[in-house]
Amino acid sequence: MRLIRAERRTFTGAAGILDDDDHRADVAAYFADMTRPFGAELDTELSGHSYGEMAKALVAAVVPAAEPVDLLVLAFSIHDMWPGRATATYLSHLCPGTPLSFAVCDQGSAAPFTGLRVIRDYGARRALLIVVEQASLPYDSTTAPPLEHRGVAMLYSGHPGTRVTDLRQYPDVAPEAVAGLASLGVAELSAGHPGARVVLSDSLAAVWPGPPDHTRAPVGQPTTGVWWHLAEALAGSGGPVVIGDYDRELRYLCFAVVEVRDQ
Repeated sequence: MRLIRAERRTFTGAAGILDDDDHRADVAAYFADMTRPFGAELDTELSGHSYGEMAKALVAAVVPAAEPVDLLVLAFSIHDMWPGRATATYLSHLCPGTPLSFAVCDQGSAAPFTGLRVIRDYGARRALLIVVEQASLPYDSTTAPPLEHRGVAMLYSGHPGTRVTDLRQYPDVAPEAVAGLASLGVAELSAGHPGARVVLSDSLAAVWPGPPDHTRAPVGQPTTGVWWHLAEALAGSGGPVVIGDYDRELRYLCFAVVEVRDQ
């Protein structure tokens, strides 16, 4: 797998579907039905965003019409504000090549790493990984939503470019075991790559900060944080980048190594 192009964006406002009074009423009714058994109070503001709208813009920026995609993977953690749409199927319709599409969710911040594994194991000629998160939940939750609506799209191909050299996922890792496993994992993944940059999510850095030269993703973007930095690295100087993330609630520890070549 070679990462040849990436785009990252912050989105403002709310989902366009919420501008229509009938659609807004339908969405409110859906969330009211879903939250009622739990005694949660519904916020009628409904200010969240739609992953379909966010990803549509990212697809247009990353995939030229002359470079059709064979596989599309959408990775997210919390739901968006258009619950009635099969977003991955919708994006397949929009993406050049009408690719086979998957949505990966219910894995917290491990979802994008699983998306990479799907791409690697499927063996697609050209594949698109889209990582998105929106910043509003219309009900009370014990988990704080992200600070901003953000999305990152990464196009992988067999063409010369940037190569994903390794990918590791460790399930059921207790917080007290993270430091030892992360230290060993980063050392092994960085071996043979002098000067490798290491980017840690804020949740991983909270239990294992690592050496001071490690980059720490900003707090508040649990799903897109490390991928946001990877997109930035692709636009800059070359060299290997090790990205690591830890989901404390679901206890997934994940790492990937990407060799970024000078563009």
